Amino acid sequence: MAVIPDHATWVRFPRFVGDAAMQLPVLRLLREIDAGPLVVWGPKSTVGLVAETWFCDAALPDEGKPGPFAMARVLRKHRAARSIHFPKSLRPALAAWLAWVPERIGVDESLAGLFNTHSGPFWDAEGPFLLRYHAVLKRRWPDLPPMPFADFDPGVAIEKPSQRYLCLMPGSTWPSKAWPVDHFRALLLKARTEGFAVVVLGSPDEAPTCSAVAGAEGINLCGRTTLKEAAAWMRGAAAVMGNDSGLSHLAAATGAPALALYGATDPGGSTPWGPRSRGLRKEGIPCAPCFKRDCFTPGHPCLAEIGPDQVWAELKELISG
Repeated sequence: MAVIPDHATWVRFPRFVGDAAMQLPVLRLLREIDAGPLVVWGPKSTVGLVAETWFCDAALPDEGKPGPFAMARVLRKHRAARSIHFPKSLRPALAAWLAWVPERIGVDESLAGLFNTHSGPFWDAEGPFLLRYHAVLKRRWPDLPPMPFADFDPGVAIEKPSQRYLCLMPGSTWPSKAWPVDHFRALLLKARTEGFAVVVLGSPDEAPTCSAVAGAEGINLCGRTTLKEAAAWMRGAAAVMGNDSGLSHLAAATGAPALALYGATDPGGSTPWGPRSRGLRKEGIPCAPCFKRDCFTPGHPCLAEIGPDQVWAELKELISG
């Protein structure tokens, strides 16, 4: 059981992996400015990512899905000095207000701005998502240094292949974000002919897709790693490639050379935040970005027309660095 420090800065983690990965640079920034002890709390699935790491002094997973009154009791019990909550939800902001937390820092969405002491827009702001968070934090710390890259080291050991390897993440929560499986498969075979091992990562729900991509030639770790282990694999890779997905954001947070493909969404805001990461999209597709979960255009051209050869050329550029 983690010891929860009193008078700490509490950082609320969201439930989606990509959103949680985007909190890692925030945690590093808070360390840089010495914002006091840091407590990360939120869903068990994402809070475990930073447990027992340098990024926080304590990690507290939720019990179920607590309401604002239950959350307020936790904050009040530990006499939180401030709450930083970037999920686009009312619950954490309202909980901090109910707990009389002196500083409540977050975004305006879902009426949360009414309960924050320092607040700013997210969806109505422009630029990369991490810079939108940075703009909110500057309302509390006007002399804030630039948003750093996370350089996330999960601190777990893995048995790497003897040769250089790539990581592919073919899964996506939205079908409209998914590069065709046949393209992933062709890319894997191309990398193998170039002498790279290829590791395929994903959640248990993505097992059929990952199996189709990996075949007999890839190292299929789908559903066989924790988030920390997945991060360790990506941190050690020559390059990482995936859809606009949570694992792509986590890859960038580790500092890996990371390429994310965009179709239904816009890389302008959500390109993974890392020193060697980039987003790739097909220009000239009139319906993209549509921001819809499913594609209604025959052939899904925004992603299907990004060919494996083009992606391989981008990856080779990232690898050569």
